[in-house]
Amino acid sequence: MIDPNTIVGGRYKVVKPLGGGGMKLVYLAEDQRLASRLCALAEMIDTFTNADTQVQAAAAFRREAEMLAQLSNEHIPRVYDYFSYQNRHYLVMEFIDGLTLEQELRAAGGRLDPARVVDIALQVLETLIYLHGLEPPVIYRDLKPSNVMLAADGRAKLIDFGIARHFQPLSNATMIGTQGYAPPEQYRGKVEQRSDLYALGATMHHCLSGRDPSSEPPFSFPPLRKLCPDLDAPLAELVDHALAYDTERRIPSAGEFYNQLAEIKTALGSGAVTPPKPAPPPLKLAAVPRPAPQLKLPLGTPVATPPPRQPRQNAPGQAHQMPTIVLGTGEILCPKCRQRIPADSRFCSFCAADLMHFRTPGRAVADSDAMTRVIHDSGQSTEGEGVWADASVLRARRVARGRRALLIPVIVLIALFTAGFIAMRIYSYLVQSGQDAVGTGEASPSGDAAPGGEAGPGSDGGPVSDNVRLAALRHALNSEGYAKVHFKMDGDTIVLWGTVPTIADRLMVQSTVFTFGNIYSIEDHIKTEDGLAGP
Repeated sequence: MIDPNTIVGGRYKVVKPLGGGGMKLVYLAEDQRLASRLCALAEMIDTFTNADTQVQAAAAFRREAEMLAQLSNEHIPRVYDYFSYQNRHYLVMEFIDGLTLEQELRAAGGRLDPARVVDIALQVLETLIYLHGLEPPVIYRDLKPSNVMLAADGRAKLIDFGIARHFQPLSNATMIGTQGYAPPEQYRGKVEQRSDLYALGATMHHCLSGRDPSSEPPFSFPPLRKLCPDLDAPLAELVDHALAYDTERRIPSAGEFYNQLAEIKTALGSGAVTPPKPAPPPLKLAAVPRPAPQLKLPLGTPVATPPPRQPRQNAPGQAHQMPTIVLGTGEILCPKCRQRIPADSRFCSFCAADLMHFRTPGRAVADSDAMTRVIHDSGQSTEGEGVWADASVLRARRVARGRRALLIPVIVLIALFTAGFIAMRIYSYLVQSGQDAVGTGEASPSGDAAPGGEAGPGSDGGPVSDNVRLAALRHALNSEGYAKVHFKMDGDTIVLWGTVPTIADRLMVQSTVFTFGNIYSIEDHIKTEDGLAGP
């Protein structure tokens, strides 16, 4: 943490910390070159150990800072400056004197008046109309109460565009957003304009009902009228409409959301609503030049770069969408619904299953060495980049496929063993039935010599029932091809010796002895010819 009165960047004097956590802290600072103008200084620290990854993250930070500096809207703080020093990156923004919506919600006891919620939502929608009207559209991605700043003059502003995510290698960066407020498609690394409308609906649901979605399973929003029976029905239906799981069933645009909410405000008697400012011609964001190539560390080490990809053309009538930047380690199958989801997800975006219940204790969720940079191209990318995956991800996938291939013989062996066991149980039942009917049987063969020169079963004139049972065992072993296996009876224990081809045959012999011997234990001295197991 930076101490007060520290000069950062040779220009900005730190006054006090304002908040933040993890890899990002925000300070109140004074611009010493512009009459001590107050500003918000955001410091982001990267912990990458790989030089190439550091360079890529810093370049992404500069490109996004340049993009934010071009935004001009009364509900978005202005970006004044940005700079980097070693592994610390700074963004200088307009200071907003006020409280966040989260702080106001907490001060009000967890719920806000519907008229207040509608007023704030209309201002947020004005901002989204501006962002979605840019060329290419800017998707905010992280709308929640803590990112809505309520200024002293009554204006609501969107803060924290998530630029710090480039420096958090172990975070759940596949889903650039917050659990509970992010829509299902955002968990899969895909966003569009209606994703912001879902997050706004989740924020309004929280403010109107007092139910915090971040502490509940994702996508589990009860209808507002069930939680707030006295709430205006059109308002509740509009919020529920914005929270539809399927994007095609949501409100189609921020402009349509604004118009419907404005009609509700008028019906509530909260006064007339000023129509949103006419949208100017789409502002085309200037292309930010890529930084000049820099030396890689260590020097002389070639850096493999992915081949260039041609931009993919949009289908007729399809809205242009910005690529979503994803830091992740690939995809996994949900243990519950078997759908493909990002490997670093906390919840399944299909069935909302809590994946922590299925993880092995003590096992890391993601390996930082396998971290890669993936761009999901959901439209025409301004940089013409498609999907990238480094060699470590592909190697991990090949290993996973190899392991699945090894499981098939094991499963087949288990199935054969189970089938053989069932067959022997049936054969045992038939033999026992024959004994009950005849009452006696053949004497046990005496050709099995026990270790140490002891005679085999049947040579000591034992009970007839033992002779019949052991004769049946001898017959069963011979019929299964285990003539080299010998045995003798020692009380309630059968002693085994001899040789079998494999460990699977050894297990089969043991199962046969338990089935036909009708004893409590065995003493196994059998050896395997492949040398993999034995006494």
